Amino acid sequence: MKNFNFKKEAKTLYQVILGTAISVLGIVFFLDPVGLYTGGVTGLSQLIINVVSMVTGGSTLINLGLLVFVFQIPLLIFGWKKLSKRFIIYTLISSVIGSAIMVYKAPVSILGNDLITSGIIGGILGGIGNGILANAGTSGGGTSIIFQYLSIKTGKSMGSYQIIFHGAIILLAGIIFGLDIAIYTIVSQIMSSIVLDKVFTGYNFIKIEAITEHGPEIADVLKSRLPHGVTMIDAVGAYYGREKKILYAVISVHEMQQYLKLINDIDPNAFVVFAPVQNVKGKFTKKIIN
Repeated sequence: MKNFNFKKEAKTLYQVILGTAISVLGIVFFLDPVGLYTGGVTGLSQLIINVVSMVTGGSTLINLGLLVFVFQIPLLIFGWKKLSKRFIIYTLISSVIGSAIMVYKAPVSILGNDLITSGIIGGILGGIGNGILANAGTSGGGTSIIFQYLSIKTGKSMGSYQIIFHGAIILLAGIIFGLDIAIYTIVSQIMSSIVLDKVFTGYNFIKIEAITEHGPEIADVLKSRLPHGVTMIDAVGAYYGREKKILYAVISVHEMQQYLKLINDIDPNAFVVFAPVQNVKGKFTKKIIN
């Protein structure tokens, strides 16, 4: 990684470990023991394991952690080629930790056979954990790698792809194992999404405004190093009456730290404001997460 920042990377590693542990513990101790499903590769693995167990009368048992990790391998290789190396390195760490925890199979849910409460608690833990991972600029791996790539290429949100894939898993689970499993899984997924939105900065784009006395220098660096345009506005500081520039740009949420670093390298005293943007109309270039 270029310009390695030990403090930043240590914080990211801590977030990856914490977020992964929280989300996976929700699966191991609440969702999986009562037959409820999560999304993505883990949900698909749960479905395969339960179908195989049903077909073989319980004589063939596949370990969830091992199957999830097997599915992760080609997706991580794809991500290494198509997404940024930093994103995939931390996603790999999350995948290894998550698979290792899921190797353990809890015989029963902490809450016994209470489907609704197990689903709610599991969903809450999943939302918290995945929110921490998203704030760290990474993921737990699996289908999020594919969805991230498709989002960048098509401009559609990751959520639209997740709904389709997760919906297919829930539909199949409901057909095979009963309507109650599907309903309580949906409740769990809704709870997870609500919590995720609270933990994660629930928007795709942000606007950046930087007030600085080094406007042209910063604008040149931002234009040359990053893919988005920058608008420069003349301004005067009311306190000292000094001439300043306001630099304005709309960027992806995952590019925020890059922009902030480039601005601070030139003007550590720049006043920088970030704010959420709900929609963007016009030409906007998405780039790979760094």
